Amino acid sequence: MADAVTLVLEPGRDKMGRPETCGTLTFLAGQVVAICGPTGSGKTRLLSDLERLSPGDSPTARRVVLSGVAPERVDAGFAVGRISQTMQFFLDLTVAEFVAMHRDARGVDGELAPESVLAAANGLAGEPMRADQPLAALSGGQARALMVADLVLVADAPVLLIDEIENAGIDRHAALEFLVRRNRLVFLATHDPLIALRADLRLILGEGGIRRVIRTTEEERRTAARLELADREVRDLRERLRRGEALA
Repeated sequence: MADAVTLVLEPGRDKMGRPETCGTLTFLAGQVVAICGPTGSGKTRLLSDLERLSPGDSPTARRVVLSGVAPERVDAGFAVGRISQTMQFFLDLTVAEFVAMHRDARGVDGELAPESVLAAANGLAGEPMRADQPLAALSGGQARALMVADLVLVADAPVLLIDEIENAGIDRHAALEFLVRRNRLVFLATHDPLIALRADLRLILGEGGIRRVIRTTEEERRTAARLELADREVRDLRERLRRGEALA
């Protein structure tokens, strides 16, 4: 259902009231967009504008128009899914019960078994979770991995907003590959150069406004590939330390 999704972002103004000069931006399903900038530059505000499909009434006056999604889904708030930096569950349910309840509430085909969502989540989580594990017992990384899998497979949200996936406690390489493979339009607020360079384009923010739009070049993709090799080596060493192995 994400194949024909198009999101148009019309420029607004920064914290000083100055107009954004980036022009109208159009994003398509399958794209990964990195939102970059120092702390306080307006990344969270941009995510909020995108989440609520702002009609121009936010402090930035940006206007967001989403097409290719059934109007009833947009009206119900099911078109955009957002995952924040902190995730906690307060429901007295197991992982399997939560997925089944959400599936039934959305009217999703019963053939989508909770186990398939759990398998996808465990492909992203640093530590596997069980189907009978209580939601309240999940770590932050496990909770975020479950929400990524749930939003893609159960909620079927065509637009995903993720705040600093590098601090999520999940395998960000696997997460990006999972999201791209599922053909979602993904916006990632990030400080991580590897994630930024793996995105299709970068929105550079400053003083609350979009200052530049940079499309990732082939040279930058080669740089990302080198960074990924080094990053995987560090991750493997980290996992060996966690297992109590000695590092020669």
